[in-house]
Amino acid sequence: MDNKGDYEASLKWHKKCIQIQNETRLINNSSIAYNYNSIANVYQKQGDYKQALEYYNKTLNLFKEIFGENHSDIAMCLNNMACIYASEKRYSEALECHHKALIIKKSHLPDDHFDFSATHNNLAIVYDYMSQFDLALEHFNVSLTIKSKSTFINQLDTALTLKNIDLIYEMKEDVLQAKSFYKRAAVIRHHILSATHCDVIQIERDINRISIKIK
Repeated sequence: MDNKGDYEASLKWHKKCIQIQNETRLINNSSIAYNYNSIANVYQKQGDYKQALEYYNKTLNLFKEIFGENHSDIAMCLNNMACIYASEKRYSEALECHHKALIIKKSHLPDDHFDFSATHNNLAIVYDYMSQFDLALEHFNVSLTIKSKSTFINQLDTALTLKNIDLIYEMKEDVLQAKSFYKRAAVIRHHILSATHCDVIQIERDINRISIKIK
């Protein structure tokens, strides 16, 4: 239902499921938790962040009750909450959720697992919003390293991370480093996209712009 954009019908259906489970005493707490999570997802897509956070917190509390503090689904829930906090410019809370999720993932996955690339990328974005550029670069580079070793990562996603790094080096006025990362992003985009694609045209404009600064 969510994918069709029928958000109200989806909310009604998930809430009805919870009501039936409670009324018939066929209570499976994990099923209720996942229904809460689905409701939170719909509210998040609607941009109703207050309601989304309310249901993510309900999900989080039930997950902790059922699975303990260290389950992978808790990390998923924390990441979703972090994205909302970042959208609301509540950056400290976003960082706290992302770091908690990272700790949980580290207890389940090898250090180079591709899931970590997204977590480090999300952390980098929040640090970038906070103008903490060195920390942003640190996490973008960790994300980039993981992506370079993984067979699961879309190369255009790697190019986007390279471009994010470019922009930070520009903010730091390190134009030589910025140009080197722009060129790496350009190689990927030229390899995958047509010469007339807007992303290819834009990266060439970026390289020309930064080249003028170097001169």
